[in-house]
Amino acid sequence: RSPKKGVVIPSWPKHHCYDWNALYTVSWWYNYHPVPDVEYYNKWWCTYLSGAVPQGDDRAACFPSDPTEVEFIPMVYGIPGLGHHANTSFLDVPVEYNTILGFNEPDRPEQANIDPEEAAVAWIEFQEKYPGKELVSPATAGANTEWFDSFMEACEVLGCRIDYLATHYYTGGTAEKTMKILKDYSDRYGGRKIWFTEFAMAREHDEHKIIQLINDLIPQLEHSDFIYRYSWFLSRYYENYDDSGWFWIDPINSLIEQNSTHATKVGNAYNVPWHLEEYKPTRLYAYE
Repeated sequence: RSPKKGVVIPSWPKHHCYDWNALYTVSWWYNYHPVPDVEYYNKWWCTYLSGAVPQGDDRAACFPSDPTEVEFIPMVYGIPGLGHHANTSFLDVPVEYNTILGFNEPDRPEQANIDPEEAAVAWIEFQEKYPGKELVSPATAGANTEWFDSFMEACEVLGCRIDYLATHYYTGGTAEKTMKILKDYSDRYGGRKIWFTEFAMAREHDEHKIIQLINDLIPQLEHSDFIYRYSWFLSRYYENYDDSGWFWIDPINSLIEQNSTHATKVGNAYNVPWHLEEYKPTRLYAYE
């Protein structure tokens, strides 16, 4: 398994029992929640292919067979009363987790939706609540430096502790452009290493082009030192989507087939052990 490679497992349908059998080079995952089992939030988040919900000990089929091999990383999604989950009461992060992901896309009104200055104040509360934990920054959409600049300015005054950066990016189109954007983001904020916690190929219907991007981008992520971890968004998309707007993601980006627990062609490409030395690129785009 790759120490860097992760996946987003959604807290909404569709996640099926035994999906994890299809993801055999992944070493970590997250779900935008503080705990792995989000039955408290959505009892239908994990089902058998039949649609039935596993009960009791059978719920183990929703998760990796060995949680020491595939680590769950909790997230503090946002601030109570704001954003997409404004009316949700999130659980505290259990003590056994050593790393916590920060707010999810606070720069987006349909996500955590937090002003940068308010986010900085909340971050101080966050770090005081979880002392001794590794803290991964709020994850901006599209490597948004405008929001993050303001957040960091406020944080410098308040004394925020940020151990890693997180960001999302879907529209690079090429591995070279994506890697240069990520490297610039790292350099802009003190050279902190990046958790690239959401990416796929937006605005693209062609499965072959998506696989080409994976074949080019994942070795770059694996063999570039400033990338700490990365995670594809996501395991399985809804089949219905609207491609009439400025941003959309074709479900062909799914790693797992719609009605089975087998990997898609895209999933098979993602599963390649790109971290091995034999796949190290001759050029590392970010350093050119």
